[in-house]
Amino acid sequence: MDRNKMRTFLEIIYNCPFILLVLFTSLVFVFLFDGAGNRRDTRELSVLQMIDRAKETGNGEEILAKDDDIENKKERNGDAAIEKEPVEKMKQEEDSVQNAGARKENVDKIENNSERETDSQNWKLQGIPGKVETHSTEFVEYTPIETDSRYYSDAGKIALTTAYDYALENESYFNDAAFLGDSRTLGISDYAGLEGADFFCDNGMTIYKLLGDDGVTYQKTGEKVDMKEILQEKRYGKIYIMLGMNELGYGDTPMYMKQYLKVIRQIKEWQPGVIIYVMANLHVSQEKNNMETEFNNININDKNVASARLANGRDVFYLDCNPLFTDEEGYLQAELTFDGVHLYAQHYDKWRDFLFAHGVEREEIQQAGGNGQPGEPGEPGDS
Repeated sequence: MDRNKMRTFLEIIYNCPFILLVLFTSLVFVFLFDGAGNRRDTRELSVLQMIDRAKETGNGEEILAKDDDIENKKERNGDAAIEKEPVEKMKQEEDSVQNAGARKENVDKIENNSERETDSQNWKLQGIPGKVETHSTEFVEYTPIETDSRYYSDAGKIALTTAYDYALENESYFNDAAFLGDSRTLGISDYAGLEGADFFCDNGMTIYKLLGDDGVTYQKTGEKVDMKEILQEKRYGKIYIMLGMNELGYGDTPMYMKQYLKVIRQIKEWQPGVIIYVMANLHVSQEKNNMETEFNNININDKNVASARLANGRDVFYLDCNPLFTDEEGYLQAELTFDGVHLYAQHYDKWRDFLFAHGVEREEIQQAGGNGQPGEPGEPGDS
């Protein structure tokens, strides 16, 4: 381009403010919005960076504790009440669908990864061969697929049941136990035969609503109760929590992890010395697995990995019963479920036996030095 042409081009630019406005607007759009046209939220980006650091260190509690300013700002702005956002359909390649239930590929090799024996039978903790992180709850890596969902990403790993020398228990172990959860927990209440335990669960329950003012149904009476009051008035020896299915389309996984941590902290404050079991969410069947929505096993695994990071192997333990009910691709076996999500009644005995085989005695916790007080050993993820 010679000088005359350059001069003519510059004159056009200077004499046409509209062109300058278009160029400036384009730059602003690129800076403020992502490729999908969604506004970049610097707060969410900071949380994602924080979770990435937690993934590297395996220390969910220490990393998340540094984000108290963000949590306080959210509460002041009323963001604590999470509303369900519109479901956005995602377009996935065919190989993504094939990997939808993956999280447990090569199951025949997986069984060699980790074994726990009890007097009744062998319980195999299954994972995918690969790099294993070394902390209280082990994570086994696999190659993740790319997702463009606002709700989740592919975690690139699965969490194994927290490694521990579990005791074989019986029904009496659950006489001072409370189960908190959604419809899957309701199934355990109805069909597992744990009559001595208290069950507080509802269809549609979430980690965000658990300690809310609307209450939770106490299954022994059928009445709504305030969990805040229950946990401050009645003493439990162990508390089982299984929540995450109804959160698949709420907020995102870092937000879910932060709220789960908040709930665990509060329970430990109200229930000193309690043993907390974080229970993995059961996968769904291949028919129910939907890669065009947020309702799929990749999202479920992402939530499971997040909650597993809060276990410390002393007074908070992660339990995953998926290997009992899923096939070699990680899907819930079709013959075990009537809707692709919930088990038939006759299969809850396996779940009960799994719980029997994974008991932790309070005396062992005390000997290990965990007292559940804030800032002391026994805080989630500080191993």
